[in-house]
Amino acid sequence: MISGKFAFIAIFLYSFGLAFFENIYLSMFLAPLLVSILKHEAILTALKKLLFLNIFILFVCVSAVLNEEYNLALLIFLRSNAILFFTFLLFYKKDIFEITSSLSSLGVSPKLSSLFFFVAKFIFIIKSEFKTINKALKARNFHPKSNFFTYKIFANIIGMLVIKCFQRADKLKKSMLLRNFQGKIYQNRVEVISKIDLIIVVSVIFSLTCNLGAIKI
Repeated sequence: MISGKFAFIAIFLYSFGLAFFENIYLSMFLAPLLVSILKHEAILTALKKLLFLNIFILFVCVSAVLNEEYNLALLIFLRSNAILFFTFLLFYKKDIFEITSSLSSLGVSPKLSSLFFFVAKFIFIIKSEFKTINKALKARNFHPKSNFFTYKIFANIIGMLVIKCFQRADKLKKSMLLRNFQGKIYQNRVEVISKIDLIIVVSVIFSLTCNLGAIKI
């Protein structure tokens, strides 16, 4: 099991170091390859998420290709996908509270880690409410079209989501006050450093320092 604390350390080192690469090396993919072997059950889920995010990455790559910077386009594509794939694998099946606790254990400001928790929580709430509304629309056989009625329905959906978010926020505020919330989310468990954590960090350092297998375009 990869601890959240070392997952953040590994991602920070890998993404920060990879950002300075000007050439493509096979060794830069060692860390994601190692984690994909350790967490092979997460590969399919990570690839599905990557497929969606690559829509935005490809726009950047196309702009580089139009300027005849083919090496840069390939570097952006591979570097972005390597970082995202590495991140998805490390945080596979980690809940919001576990991630927030890991941030707190790294010495991140309590207010910042609490803010991260509540933002992530409300994203989940909005997503859940939207799914409920979408199911209700499907039950009523609603089919979106390019007309005034459809625009009115979408405007009502946005309005309902905003109102529900305010209501949830008020309920959450009251519940946190009842629990004597002091602006800090406390960690209930102590993360133990494992051999896997150390191996991943070492693999990240190796990926960034040993420029092996240069690929030239």
